[in-house]
Amino acid sequence: MNTLIKAHNDKMNRLVNVSSKRRVTELDFFTECSIKYKDYLNAPLALNPNESKKLSDVIKNSFIQQAQDQEYGVILRSTRLATDIKNMSQAQIKEDKKYISDFFSRLDKIQKLGGYLIVAVENITPENLPVFISNYENLNINGTNESTRDRNMFMLAAWANLFDYFDDVKVEKDFTFRETNNGEIAVLNQRIKFLIKGSTFKKYLHKKQYVINDFLYNKNITFDEYGNGYYTIYGEVDSTQLPNGDLLSLYISEVPQSMDLGQAFEDGGITRNATLQPQYFLGGTTLNENDPNNTENDTSIKVPMYSIKDNKVKRFFVKPINTAAINKTPAYAAEVNSHIAGLFAVASGDISVLSGYSNKRLGIDLPLGINEVITPELEQMYQMLSPEGKVGFVGNRYMFNTTGNNQDRISLVDAQKAFIMDLILDSNLDTKLIQENIPGEPVIIKETLRDDSRQGKDLIEALNENEMPIPEYYKNMLGITEWQTGMPVYLQKLPEEVSEIPSERNEQINQFVEQYS
Repeated sequence: MNTLIKAHNDKMNRLVNVSSKRRVTELDFFTECSIKYKDYLNAPLALNPNESKKLSDVIKNSFIQQAQDQEYGVILRSTRLATDIKNMSQAQIKEDKKYISDFFSRLDKIQKLGGYLIVAVENITPENLPVFISNYENLNINGTNESTRDRNMFMLAAWANLFDYFDDVKVEKDFTFRETNNGEIAVLNQRIKFLIKGSTFKKYLHKKQYVINDFLYNKNITFDEYGNGYYTIYGEVDSTQLPNGDLLSLYISEVPQSMDLGQAFEDGGITRNATLQPQYFLGGTTLNENDPNNTENDTSIKVPMYSIKDNKVKRFFVKPINTAAINKTPAYAAEVNSHIAGLFAVASGDISVLSGYSNKRLGIDLPLGINEVITPELEQMYQMLSPEGKVGFVGNRYMFNTTGNNQDRISLVDAQKAFIMDLILDSNLDTKLIQENIPGEPVIIKETLRDDSRQGKDLIEALNENEMPIPEYYKNMLGITEWQTGMPVYLQKLPEEVSEIPSERNEQINQFVEQYS
């Protein structure tokens, strides 16, 4: 196999695997949260021994204590101002009034922030989890790497009190006020402490690279008075985030809708009544409009495929599909461009939305460098790589594209659009073309070309001899000029024919049997 094709295939397979594993992790976690909550409801004891101290109680007790303090409390100061103001100095009066004003200002800020947070996580609370899980395909945990996604998932769960039903996870919530250049802000924070020997840590955090790095540098690890080790994840929200929208958007985003492919393919003339039109088969031509059901004039190329088993010859024909022609169909290309424009109207500047779309709608993760602007150091590192290393580069390879005679580099957004367009076009073909398991009828399949059998070699030779157009990515990004092992191809497979091998064989038959056995 061509080393460039192999590097590309390995990279794309990694991205697909990451997306699949991420879906499993998130769904398993939220499902486990729901199961633990149901188990608690059905438990014989009404008391929940694992419930963490509620943030509302922490805030309430703190403000009550501050109000009732016998030396500096709000009640004491208010009483003093009401009954003994004549005997107080101006400095003391000013100090008491400021203290009381700050107290109620802070109380108002923390109540407002807490109220927004309660509303934000309402749909993720234990009793609402089944609905949340059922709508999971339309929601994305924000982040473009495993560490950020895990943190956002666990932060969201902790704010919604989902860990109240775990016996190996502790959540410590608190609040503070922080001085900024624009005045004081309210801050809510929480520490999620996973028992290192517990099942939750082993299931969701054990052996992850960022966790291993923390252990190596002794970060985020604490011990209680009994010597139990905990891995801690910390996070906070503050009142400056309220004007920017729902607090929930810090951790989760809605996934944009995918294309309406049925309509797009029909409007583009690629299909008619959900049937692929003959001009999109290699060598095919448009059917006569006056006689659309006439298939006798089908000019598409049919490649014979043979195999021999149990002294029988199995023969079927395949009709290669010209996917390059499909993707270049003007009306369809316009639909794709319009869809991408709409997607980036939402996702530009918010890579989490783009990541959610890629994972949930296309089933593939984004490369780590998809949102990374080129630096001289990054370009120098890239240019030092071998051709195979460049193809498998973990960053967004499109961002190194150049255009025009002066070799100007394309922008980061244009690079993102080019990458997403390729993903969408490939996903659309998989969705619309592949039609397997229809007994006795032609089916459309997607195969990866191989040359380890005579049948595979025949197909590669037929594609090249008949000048089947090379997919754009392989041609433009990898410099591939002919069909070869490792490349994907879409084929319509016609019904199989079976015949007996003649009992009396000549040299030609023997050679045929040897090739296809």
